[in-house]
Amino acid sequence: MKHAAAFLLLAMVMLTGCSTKSANELYDQAEQIQREAQHAIDSLGRSANVQVLYAPVVEKYEEVFDKYPESPKAELALFKVGEIQAGIVNQPENAIRTFQKYAEVYPATPRAEKAMFMVGYIYNNILNMVDSARVAYTRFLEQFPDAELATSAQYELNTLGKKPEELLPSEPGTDIQGAEKKGH
Repeated sequence: MKHAAAFLLLAMVMLTGCSTKSANELYDQAEQIQREAQHAIDSLGRSANVQVLYAPVVEKYEEVFDKYPESPKAELALFKVGEIQAGIVNQPENAIRTFQKYAEVYPATPRAEKAMFMVGYIYNNILNMVDSARVAYTRFLEQFPDAELATSAQYELNTLGKKPEELLPSEPGTDIQGAEKKGH
Protein backbone atom coordinates (compact mmCIF):
# COMPACT_ATOMS: atom_id res chain seq x y z
CA MET A 1 0.00 0.00 0.00
CA LYS A 2 2.82 2.41 0.89
CA HIS A 3 4.60 1.83 -2.38
CA ALA A 4 1.41 2.08 -4.43
CA ALA A 5 0.55 5.53 -3.05
CA ALA A 6 4.09 6.80 -3.56
CA PHE A 7 4.16 5.34 -7.09
CA LEU A 8 0.84 6.98 -8.00
CA LEU A 9 2.06 10.33 -6.72
CA LEU A 10 5.32 10.02 -8.65
CA ALA A 11 3.48 8.99 -11.84
CA MET A 12 1.15 11.96 -11.53
CA VAL A 13 4.06 14.35 -11.10
CA MET A 14 5.83 12.90 -14.15
CA LEU A 15 2.72 13.02 -16.34
CA THR A 16 1.80 16.57 -15.37
CA GLY A 17 5.27 17.98 -15.91
CA CYS A 18 5.64 17.24 -19.62
CA SER A 19 4.52 20.51 -21.24
CA THR A 20 5.01 24.24 -20.88
CA LYS A 21 2.45 25.62 -18.47
CA SER A 22 1.36 29.08 -17.37
CA ALA A 23 1.90 30.25 -13.79
CA ASN A 24 -1.75 29.53 -13.00
CA GLU A 25 -1.56 26.05 -14.48
CA LEU A 26 1.65 25.23 -12.60
CA TYR A 27 0.17 26.53 -9.36
CA ASP A 28 -3.00 24.50 -9.88
CA GLN A 29 -0.81 21.48 -10.57
CA ALA A 30 1.12 22.10 -7.33
CA GLU A 31 -2.14 22.28 -5.40
CA GLN A 32 -3.31 19.02 -6.97
CA ILE A 33 -0.04 17.30 -6.11
CA GLN A 34 -0.38 18.62 -2.57
CA ARG A 35 -3.90 17.20 -2.28
CA GLU A 36 -2.63 13.84 -3.54
CA ALA A 37 0.30 13.87 -1.12
CA GLN A 38 -1.99 14.69 1.77
CA HIS A 39 -4.40 11.94 0.71
CA ALA A 40 -1.51 9.45 0.63
CA ILE A 41 -0.42 10.59 4.10
CA ASP A 42 -3.96 10.29 5.40
CA SER A 43 -4.21 6.77 3.93
CA LEU A 44 -0.84 5.57 5.16
CA GLY A 45 -0.97 7.13 8.60
CA ARG A 46 2.18 6.87 10.67
CA SER A 47 3.95 4.77 8.06
CA ALA A 48 3.87 7.69 5.57
CA ASN A 49 7.16 9.37 4.78
CA VAL A 50 5.90 12.95 4.78
CA GLN A 51 9.14 14.46 3.50
CA VAL A 52 9.25 12.10 0.53
CA LEU A 53 5.57 12.59 -0.30
CA TYR A 54 5.81 16.38 -0.05
CA ALA A 55 9.09 16.74 -1.98
CA PRO A 56 7.26 16.94 -5.36
CA VAL A 57 4.83 19.46 -3.87
CA VAL A 58 7.62 21.78 -2.77
CA GLU A 59 9.38 21.25 -6.08
CA LYS A 60 6.29 22.24 -8.08
CA TYR A 61 5.61 25.36 -5.98
CA GLU A 62 9.28 26.33 -6.38
CA GLU A 63 8.92 25.83 -10.13
CA VAL A 64 6.09 28.36 -10.18
CA PHE A 65 8.33 30.88 -8.39
CA ASP A 66 11.39 30.11 -10.54
CA LYS A 67 9.59 30.31 -13.89
CA TYR A 68 7.18 33.16 -13.15
CA PRO A 69 8.61 35.31 -10.31
CA GLU A 70 6.49 38.32 -11.31
CA SER A 71 3.24 36.38 -11.18
CA PRO A 72 0.90 36.69 -8.18
CA LYS A 73 0.90 32.87 -8.16
CA ALA A 74 4.69 32.90 -7.64
CA GLU A 75 4.26 35.01 -4.53
CA LEU A 76 1.67 32.58 -3.18
CA ALA A 77 3.78 29.58 -4.15
CA LEU A 78 6.90 30.80 -2.35
CA PHE A 79 4.96 31.51 0.83
CA LYS A 80 3.33 28.09 0.58
CA VAL A 81 6.79 26.49 0.41
CA GLY A 82 7.73 28.19 3.69
CA GLU A 83 4.52 27.03 5.34
CA ILE A 84 5.08 23.45 4.19
CA GLN A 85 8.68 23.47 5.37
CA ALA A 86 7.76 24.93 8.74
CA GLY A 87 4.59 23.01 9.47
CA ILE A 88 4.35 19.83 7.45
CA VAL A 89 7.78 18.45 6.61
CA ASN A 90 9.57 19.77 9.71
CA GLN A 91 12.43 21.57 7.96
CA PRO A 92 12.74 24.73 10.07
CA GLU A 93 16.08 25.85 8.64
CA ASN A 94 14.70 25.63 5.10
CA ALA A 95 11.56 27.45 6.21
CA ILE A 96 13.65 30.30 7.62
CA ARG A 97 15.54 30.65 4.34
CA THR A 98 12.30 30.55 2.35
CA PHE A 99 10.54 33.13 4.54
CA GLN A 100 13.61 35.41 4.40
CA LYS A 101 13.69 35.08 0.62
CA TYR A 102 9.98 35.81 0.46
CA ALA A 103 10.36 39.00 2.54
CA GLU A 104 13.25 40.14 0.33
CA VAL A 105 11.50 39.44 -2.99
CA TYR A 106 8.00 40.57 -1.96
CA PRO A 107 8.55 43.20 0.78
CA ALA A 108 5.38 45.19 0.02
CA THR A 109 2.93 42.31 0.30
CA PRO A 110 0.80 41.61 3.38
CA ARG A 111 2.46 38.19 3.72
CA ALA A 112 5.91 39.81 4.05
CA GLU A 113 5.04 40.76 7.62
CA LYS A 114 4.00 37.21 8.47
CA ALA A 115 7.09 35.79 6.73
CA MET A 116 9.41 37.98 8.80
CA PHE A 117 7.52 37.17 11.98
CA MET A 118 7.79 33.45 11.20
CA VAL A 119 11.58 33.73 10.99
CA GLY A 120 11.71 34.92 14.60
CA TYR A 121 9.07 32.45 15.68
CA ILE A 122 10.93 29.47 14.21
CA TYR A 123 14.25 30.59 15.68
CA ASN A 124 12.67 31.01 19.11
CA ASN A 125 10.01 28.33 19.41
CA ILE A 126 11.35 25.54 17.23
CA LEU A 127 15.14 25.89 17.11
CA ASN A 128 15.59 27.56 20.53
CA MET A 129 18.08 30.02 19.02
CA VAL A 130 17.39 32.99 21.28
CA ASP A 131 20.00 35.37 19.83
CA SER A 132 18.83 34.76 16.26
CA ALA A 133 15.21 35.17 17.36
CA ARG A 134 16.09 38.48 19.05
CA VAL A 135 17.63 39.77 15.82
CA ALA A 136 14.66 38.60 13.75
CA TYR A 137 12.01 40.07 16.06
CA THR A 138 13.91 43.35 16.36
CA ARG A 139 14.20 43.59 12.59
CA PHE A 140 10.50 42.80 12.29
CA LEU A 141 9.55 45.58 14.73
CA GLU A 142 11.82 48.06 12.95
CA GLN A 143 10.22 47.31 9.59
CA PHE A 144 6.63 46.78 10.72
CA PRO A 145 6.06 48.72 13.97
CA ASP A 146 2.33 49.04 13.31
CA ALA A 147 1.75 45.54 11.96
CA GLU A 148 -0.95 43.31 13.34
CA LEU A 149 1.78 40.95 14.58
CA ALA A 150 3.84 43.72 16.23
CA THR A 151 2.29 43.06 19.66
CA SER A 152 3.09 39.37 19.34
CA ALA A 153 6.63 40.12 18.19
CA GLN A 154 7.17 42.48 21.14
CA TYR A 155 5.81 39.87 23.56
CA GLU A 156 8.09 37.20 22.06
CA LEU A 157 11.03 39.61 22.31
CA ASN A 158 10.21 40.42 25.96
CA THR A 159 9.97 36.75 26.91
CA LEU A 160 12.94 35.32 25.00
CA GLY A 161 14.80 32.71 27.00
CA LYS A 162 12.24 32.56 29.78
CA LYS A 163 10.84 29.27 31.00
CA PRO A 164 7.05 28.76 30.88
CA GLU A 165 6.77 28.94 34.67
CA GLU A 166 8.49 32.35 34.60
CA LEU A 167 5.72 33.65 32.35
CA LEU A 168 2.89 32.85 34.76
CA PRO A 169 1.75 35.58 37.14
CA SER A 170 3.27 35.01 40.56
CA GLU A 171 0.36 36.59 42.41
CA PRO A 172 -3.30 37.01 41.55
CA GLY A 173 -3.93 40.44 40.10
CA THR A 174 -0.58 40.73 38.27
CA ASP A 175 0.07 40.37 34.58
CA ILE A 176 2.76 38.27 32.92
CA GLN A 177 5.48 40.90 33.40
CA GLY A 178 4.58 41.15 37.09
CA ALA A 179 2.94 44.58 36.89
CA GLU A 180 -0.18 45.13 38.94
CA LYS A 181 -3.36 45.03 36.87
CA LYS A 182 -5.47 48.17 37.03
CA GLY A 183 -9.16 48.10 37.69
CA HIS A 184 -9.18 45.09 40.03
